[in-house]
Amino acid sequence: MPRLIAFIVIPSILLVLGAACGSDDEPASAPTAAPTSAPAATTAPPATGQPAGKVLDVINHDQGGSGKYEFEPNEFNFKVGETVTLRLTSETEFHTYTVDDLGIDVAVEAGETVEFTFTFDQAGTFGLICIPHESLGMVGAITVQ
Repeated sequence: MPRLIAFIVIPSILLVLGAACGSDDEPASAPTAAPTSAPAATTAPPATGQPAGKVLDVINHDQGGSGKYEFEPNEFNFKVGETVTLRLTSETEFHTYTVDDLGIDVAVEAGETVEFTFTFDQAGTFGLICIPHESLGMVGAITVQ
């Protein structure tokens, strides 16, 4: 009798469980990819949620692209209270757009464009650097009046 139970009951249970889980005839749902996030070192000032009055394109040139490391443009002038959207594009290497005194530190991966919005609320002249390429001359200045 125990053998009869083992040969009839157990396969029946497995058959029922297999049917409850679905059959091979049903299309499987595609796995969803986990959202990607920016590198931990990348921080950007919070966006205002409204389009900025001014949009400024900044190219991060590098040796793989233009042959020299530089921001284009590398000097910026803004008014206190002015909100600007900066669109940063990297040619072929990783760069940062870093202004320590204003709390700006945005990373741009090779061949990508990153956009962020910032309101300049402090008057002064602030140094702009690309952290990995500062010693190669990738520097600039932001003047807020």
